[in-house]
Amino acid sequence: MKDIKPTRTVAVMMGITIIGKLLGLLRDRMQTTEFGAYSAEGIAFMQASALPRNFLDIMFAAAFSASFIPVFSSYMETKGKEAAFDLAARFISVVMVLSAAVVVLGVIFARPIFMLSLDGDALPYGTVSLGVTLLRHMLPLMILSGLAFSFTGILQSLGEFRMPAAMSIVSNGIILAYYFFFIDRFGVYGLAVAFLIGWGAQGVIQLPFLVRHKFRFRFSLNLRDPGLRQIGALALPVLVSSWIVPINNLVNARAASPLYGGEFGVVGIYMAHALFTIATGVFVLSIANVIFPKLSRLAAVEDKAGFGKTVNDTVRVLLFFLVPLTLGLMALSHPLVELVYGGGRFDAMAIDVTSTALFYLAIGAVGYGLLIVLSRACYATFDGRTPIMAAVVAIGANAVLSFALAPYLDVAGPAIAAAVSQILGAAILVVALTRKGVLKWPRAMIFDIVKILGCAGVMYVAVVFVLRQVDNAHVFVQVALAGAVGLGLYFGLAWVVGMKKISW
Repeated sequence: MKDIKPTRTVAVMMGITIIGKLLGLLRDRMQTTEFGAYSAEGIAFMQASALPRNFLDIMFAAAFSASFIPVFSSYMETKGKEAAFDLAARFISVVMVLSAAVVVLGVIFARPIFMLSLDGDALPYGTVSLGVTLLRHMLPLMILSGLAFSFTGILQSLGEFRMPAAMSIVSNGIILAYYFFFIDRFGVYGLAVAFLIGWGAQGVIQLPFLVRHKFRFRFSLNLRDPGLRQIGALALPVLVSSWIVPINNLVNARAASPLYGGEFGVVGIYMAHALFTIATGVFVLSIANVIFPKLSRLAAVEDKAGFGKTVNDTVRVLLFFLVPLTLGLMALSHPLVELVYGGGRFDAMAIDVTSTALFYLAIGAVGYGLLIVLSRACYATFDGRTPIMAAVVAIGANAVLSFALAPYLDVAGPAIAAAVSQILGAAILVVALTRKGVLKWPRAMIFDIVKILGCAGVMYVAVVFVLRQVDNAHVFVQVALAGAVGLGLYFGLAWVVGMKKISW
């Protein structure tokens, strides 16, 4: 097992992930400029490509890591590498069968599935028939993703983080190559195939690393296996607690569907969420993916002191980076959306709608980060009950607020609902882990939080001021200059007030 240095590993993963996310932003920009925000092709492809990934998140994705890694790590510590690999092979076999079954059902019931989060009366002509066809083409994404995430869980447990982090570089590179060379010839149907090839490549690039660790796959459906049962016992609460983001996405899209005459709401909320996830996910998921195997190993050997210290240090790091990120996204929401998505058929109205959604989604950045990390702290100790409670509250709050606010606040309503739901879910986890003594709040920690809020507040004012001064400049200049001033000021103030030792 590799001796992982979290700070260095997270930095490397963030660098790799940033490249992949930038390619993802370019991919999304190509999509918006090619199809726009309110065309039949734009809405159909957006929904058809999002649904398989949302369903994957709802049904399987969490099990690939949150329920598999703790059991796999326990096997590695107590039974050895060979037994752990045998368990992994049986787990992958189950994933293949279940995901294939879901794909078959999805193809059969493609039309009602496609309409889950859309208002059919408000859609452009031809959207539904095209979307159903595209959905049937793209449902195999679930099988390909299942394999890729299974391989990722194994490699991360073995201390291999770089290649799993590079998956999006490969997939987005393939999709971008299609946009540059083939979109005019094969259109939106060919784009669906390019997505499949890209996601398939995510699993293929990990195979050499699995071979290097001498992992060999043997198909087996021994459902009575104790390890699989242990994974299954944790999988259900893990799955339920992981439903927050994908179910919220579906609910928010449904609430936004009739807005603006059905022309901007769906694409606006999806694109804003994609940009929000990229901005926050680069950091949050890099930390979570590195820390989770470590927490699982600490829990397996019952090192409570090391476990608590790791959780507390990680929360401190999250707050240090996510608080200014929240205010930065809010201040830069409009020029950032214009820079990333603007142009072609993504016009001024689409930019306004999407930037409004991003502004309010950003409020939930800290909640999103804490939900991801603290849920994994619970899973590492085989506690699925606490994350379920957080998920139920978060999903319920989002559903109620999204439909209640949308008629009065337009796209801001679903965005506010999503942010509030993440904050509420995170609050439940914070309270629960504090009561268990895992999270501790000494005076020094409270003072650090106050310093972070103060530095971030000054940064926000400065960014808004700079944006007003360069209002007539090119949007790239606005984002680059205001962003540079904000970052420099925040980290400079943090150093001055004694927040320079943020590491773990």
